[in-house]
Amino acid sequence: MLKLIRAAMIVTAVLALAGCTSNKMTAISGPPPRIQPQPAKATVVFYRSSGLGAAVQSSVFDVTADPPSFVGIVSAGMEIAYAASPGRHRFMVIGESADFLDAELAPGKIYYAAVAPRMGMWKARFSLRPRRDDQQTRDELTFCKWYENTPASAQWAQQHMTEVEALEKEYLPEFLAKEQEKPMLHADDGTTTPVVASAPPTSGLPGVIHH
Repeated sequence: MLKLIRAAMIVTAVLALAGCTSNKMTAISGPPPRIQPQPAKATVVFYRSSGLGAAVQSSVFDVTADPPSFVGIVSAGMEIAYAASPGRHRFMVIGESADFLDAELAPGKIYYAAVAPRMGMWKARFSLRPRRDDQQTRDELTFCKWYENTPASAQWAQQHMTEVEALEKEYLPEFLAKEQEKPMLHADDGTTTPVVASAPPTSGLPGVIHH
């Protein structure tokens, strides 16, 4: 019975975001000011370059402290920037389930994490993959455009915080119990200048994102 209730909560939250691109986020013409290195902050760019599961939205939270902090909704083809305090962080991405990424962030550095979709029981599930300033990241970023939060996205996060916290409680023990090395953004993965995307793509979003 509890699993059915939890599943209903997940579906309610996910369906509230249904659509190829979230109308709760707003497109911006270029990188936000916080993408530039900040002496007392670190910046984490979350992007989703794969078209797999495009009809399902993913949302990202900073679950380092309680309650979680909303990072943003990341639709297929989006990238968003999040300013964080230096030090240890844990990020969570949710879809049908939840997954996590630990990070050690240094001040004045810019970090990148890819939202990687995979098919779940009912809808897409998502993982967070650490990235560095390399050709793979530059190629993936060619498929992404900048977005930022709006009052509507912040309101959505607030309204669904109970479901978000339930997903964290449900899936964090599984993440912590993994025997293999967990994905992590290390302090030296950051860069002092924004990663520049490769040439604009000649086709649509790719269906697969490489780990």
